[in-house]
Amino acid sequence: MTEYGYTLKVDEKSDIYSFGVVLLELLTGKMPLDPAFEESVDIVEWARRKIRNNRALEEALDHSIAGQYKHVQEEMLLVLRIAILCTAKLPKDRPSMRDVITMLGEAKPRRKSTCHNNVQNPREERPIFSTSPVIGLL
Repeated sequence: MTEYGYTLKVDEKSDIYSFGVVLLELLTGKMPLDPAFEESVDIVEWARRKIRNNRALEEALDHSIAGQYKHVQEEMLLVLRIAILCTAKLPKDRPSMRDVITMLGEAKPRRKSTCHNNVQNPREERPIFSTSPVIGLL
């Protein structure tokens, strides 16, 4: 495919990169070119800088989700590491989709994620991701 004088090669490794960007968006709550980033920095470079600067990866996570439950934060960090692998600079360094699926399966919680924030009945549990369209896939 040729566009604007550039030849674009679309293959599995570019799809893996795009998948990694989507994971980063979901985990951080940020857009690929978010105004919160410095000028000329995208979500991938922003995440890489956090790692290079030895910043806690927890800082990159969407706190409206990760901030409330420690076990959810831990699972999100596992998936964040997968997203970083998927967005490696060199296509040969990116995992295959088969490997990504295996890694995501290993990062999947072994128990149902629940929270206890019902004020009237604090012992009542409800699923954290009860409205997620992918609940049946997990």
